[in-house]
Amino acid sequence: MQPTTDSLCAAPRLTGSALLAGAAALFAVLALAAPAHAQYPDRPLRMVVPFAPGGPTDLIARLVAARMGESMGRPVNVENRAGAGGTIGSAEVARAPADGYTLMFHNISTAVITPYVYKKLSYDAIRDFAPVSRLVDVPNVLIINRDIPAKNLKEFIAYARANPGKINYGSSGVGTILHLSAELFKQMSSTEGMHITYKGSAPATVDLMAGALTYMFDNLPGQIEAIRAGSVRALGVTTGTRVPVLPDVPTLAESGLPQFRNASWFALFVRSGTPPEFIKRLEAEAIKAVNDPAVLPRLRDLGAIPIASTADDLGKFWRAELDSWRPLIERLNLSLD
Repeated sequence: MQPTTDSLCAAPRLTGSALLAGAAALFAVLALAAPAHAQYPDRPLRMVVPFAPGGPTDLIARLVAARMGESMGRPVNVENRAGAGGTIGSAEVARAPADGYTLMFHNISTAVITPYVYKKLSYDAIRDFAPVSRLVDVPNVLIINRDIPAKNLKEFIAYARANPGKINYGSSGVGTILHLSAELFKQMSSTEGMHITYKGSAPATVDLMAGALTYMFDNLPGQIEAIRAGSVRALGVTTGTRVPVLPDVPTLAESGLPQFRNASWFALFVRSGTPPEFIKRLEAEAIKAVNDPAVLPRLRDLGAIPIASTADDLGKFWRAELDSWRPLIERLNLSLD
C-alpha cells in the first residue's frame, strides 16, 4: 500500500520524553558555548604590589593573597613591581586586560597621593581602577637611628634643630605617604633634613640601622620587630591613639605635635571595566581572607587594623580621601613631573 499525501505531510508527534531529551541536549550545547565568566577564576591570578619585597605592604599582601588563593582554588601570585613611588606597578595593572585576573594592591600613596603629584602619568590614576575591598588600616611610626642622643620626640626635635646640615631621612619613594609624613614633620617641627629615596622600606631600614639615615617614617607592621629588638628607636605613631601592639610608644600628637595625624590603608583594586560579577567574587574572597581565623590575628600582630569593606564602601572612602588630601598636597606644591 502506497503512503497517502496526508501521511507524507504529517509532522511527527513528539512524546514528553523526546521533548525532555531535546531540551537536555540544547542546554548541553549552550553550556559548552557559555562564556568563561561562569568558571571564573579558571586560572591563576596575580596581585601586583608596587613596592619591594619585605616591606609592610608586601607582608599584608602575601597574607591576603595566600588565603584568597586557597579559598578560590586558584593561586593568587604576588608580583613586586617596585619603583617611581609605586607608579611602575600601577601602570602595569592599568595596562592589563580588564578580566579580573590582575589585582592591584593599592595603598594610600598610590591610590590618593599619586593622582595629585604626577601630572604626566602613562595611565589615569583614578579612572583606570575599580575598587574591590579596603583590607586594613595601618598606623605609621617615626623611627630614628638608635645612636641618636634623643629618647623622645622633644629631644629629637631639639637635636635636629641643632644639627641642620647633618639630618637626613629616607622613604620608599617621593610622593608616598611616608615622604609626605616626613615633610609634615619638618614643617610642624621647624626642622630641616635631606630626603633620600629607596625602592622600598626594607632597604631604607637597613641604612637607618647602619647610621646612613637619621630618621624615617614607615608603616608600623614592617618595624614592630626592629622596635622591640631595639634596633631602631620609635618616637611616636601617627594615629590619634596608641597602638595595642606597642602600648609604650606614644602618639606624635601627645608628644608635642597635636595636629599630626594620619594612617596608611591598603586595598584591592582591579582594572576599570572588569565584569561586576568578578568584582563581587573578589570582594567576597577578600573579606573572607581578612576575617579568616588564621589571618586575622596575624594582621593584628603586625599592627594592622582589619577593615574588610565592600567595593561600594571602598569607593566612597576613596573619594573622601582624595578630597581630604588634595589641599595639603597643593599647599606643599609637590610635583614629580
